[in-house]
Formats: sequence, C-alpha cells, structure tokens
Amino acid sequence: MKGKGLFLDLDGTLADSLIPLKQVYFSFLDSYGISGNEVEFQQLNGLPFSDIITVLRKAHNLRDDVAKLSDRYSAMVQKAHALAPPAAGARTLLDCARSKGWKVAVVTSAKRTWAAEWLEHNAFAVDAVVGGDDVSAGKPSPEPYQLALSRTHCAPAQSLAVEDSRNGACAALAAGLSTWVIGSRPDWPDGVNVVRNLNELIERL
Repeated sequence: MKGKGLFLDLDGTLADSLIPLKQVYFSFLDSYGISGNEVEFQQLNGLPFSDIITVLRKAHNLRDDVAKLSDRYSAMVQKAHALAPPAAGARTLLDCARSKGWKVAVVTSAKRTWAAEWLEHNAFAVDAVVGGDDVSAGKPSPEPYQLALSRTHCAPAQSLAVEDSRNGACAALAAGLSTWVIGSRPDWPDGVNVVRNLNELIERL
C-alpha cells in the first residue's frame, strides 16, 4: 500500500533563498551591462537551471557560450544557497510530518548536489531529493514530482506539494498532488491552496 508524502520545493519554500537568488540574477546580468527586472526573475523562478541559462542567453543576446555562462551563474547560485537559512516553520513542519508517518522529499529545479549540501548543512533529513538534473523535463512538467512519488512509494492522492512559483505549482498539479503555494500572486494556476508560510501547513498534516 502506498503512503502519504510531503513534497517541498527548496528555493523560496524550504530554504529562505529567494532574496539571495534574486540578487544573483541581477548581479549576473549587471556583469554583462544588462539591467534585470522583477517580471523576468519571477518567470524564471522554478525553472530548471539549464533552462534559466538558455533563456537568459537568448533574451539578452549574451555572447559567452552556454558552458561559460552556466559555470559563472552556477558558482554564484551555489554561494547563495550556502548562505540561505531555513524558511520560517520549516523544521517544525518536517518534524511534524515525520511524527505522523509522512514521507518527506525535496523536489527542486536546482541541482541535486546543491540541495543535498543545503539539507546536510542545515541538518534536515529527508527520504528523497529530486533535482533538476535528475529529470529530462523539469518544472512545469510533472516529471520531477512523478519521480519523487516513485522514489518514496507515495500516492499522489494522499500527498501534498508545497511550492512558491507558478512553474512549480503547475508541475505538482499536473502530477495529481494537492498543491499548496506560499504567498499571494495573481497568476497562480487554478486548484492551488494559498498559505502565508510553512507554519500554516502544520495543521493540514
């Protein structure tokens, strides 16, 4: 019999990393003499790392090759990850889930090694980590969540996903999970449940 799972995005959800990652985005473009903007950053939020590089290179006509751009952006993002603290309520939520028999997985568009390093640094134990480099199609495709469900042997109908981006929410919904999103925004897809922070999810378990 398949169990119930709590599946969390990393950046902006489990990790309070959205502001550092936004700074990375603006600093990266500024190094090429380009001004970033909030709209583009939000559109990139939740996409696989490789897709972010492809989009930025094309949108801003960056002359460096993909490998060089990827190495540069990757180093900046990895540093931002290392400095990001857990989001408010993160530890309490995971402890509560485990005490009630839920499987816990991180489903992120970041590289799996980055997520694993952050989890280890912050002493978070989870049952599975699915990174953007683990799948052929990242968020908003359902594949990352489908892989997480498979690895944890959980049923989508009994599981919850927590996201902070539209791309992530679309991925979770498409995989059949009850999807909770953090913060109000006008473009959330239909079918999501909105909470202000992770603490509000504790009573849902």
